[in-house]
This record gives sequence, C-alpha cells and structure tokens, in this order.
Amino acid sequence: MEKLPEDLLDRVENYFDKPLIKKQDLQIVFEVCNANNKLNEFERLSFTGKYVNGLLRVLKSSTNIPEVENTDNLKKDLSENMEKIISQLTEIISNADKKNKISIEENYLKLSQISLQNLQSLAEDLDKIKIYLNHIKRDDLNKTS
Repeated sequence: MEKLPEDLLDRVENYFDKPLIKKQDLQIVFEVCNANNKLNEFERLSFTGKYVNGLLRVLKSSTNIPEVENTDNLKKDLSENMEKIISQLTEIISNADKKNKISIEENYLKLSQISLQNLQSLAEDLDKIKIYLNHIKRDDLNKTS
C-alpha cells in the first residue's frame, strides 16, 4: 500500500457513521506507520484486528451456533492472534516518540484486564478500518477497469 489519506480515521468514522472507540491511539499508530513508510504494517495490523474481532464474535455467540462444537481451538486461535496484534503494535511503535510509545505500551501491551479490554476495542476499530480499506481498494479497481 503506497498512500493513504491523512484523514483516514475520519473517513472510516464517516463510512460507518459511528466513532472509532480508540481513535486517538489509532491515530498515533497510523501516523507512525505513515511517517516511516510502513503502511503495509498498518494494513496487516488492521487485517489481524479484523480476524480477532471475528473470532471474538464467534466465541461470544458460540452457544447459539450448533456448528461450533469445540471452542478450545477458537480460544487458541484467538490467543495466538491477540499475541500477533501485540507484536505488530510493538514493532510499529518502536519508531514512535517516547511519549506515544509509553502511551501505547500502557494501554495495550501490559498483561492486565484493562489492556485486554483495550485490545478488544482496538480490534473492533481495526475491523472497521480493514473493511474501509477493502472498500477503497474496490473503488480504485473499479475506476481503473
């Protein structure tokens, strides 16, 4: 991915007509990726967030879905992908200034209940971002064909 609009998060909110839960932190992550030409990492993070959010939805409703017989595999997959979000965030913020780096570490990278809740909220927002990125890619493809 070569270029994303500076107001990407505002566009995502407008697209869904709903505010992002962790917009301020996502803005930090987006700006760090943009400044360091690492938009592919931002897109990978949004993909992982979308995947995690999907797993969370399935787990929450697994009692109502007869096809979901064994949630242990889902939980394992969720755990692995939460760790993946943490490692992706760690990699991205390694290029952030000290204040922003500490903020992201405090909110998402500590092993606490609050960090886990923050990661779940972040995954919800990343899900929306990924859907929006797919939308603009389809629009770009339609314009060139």
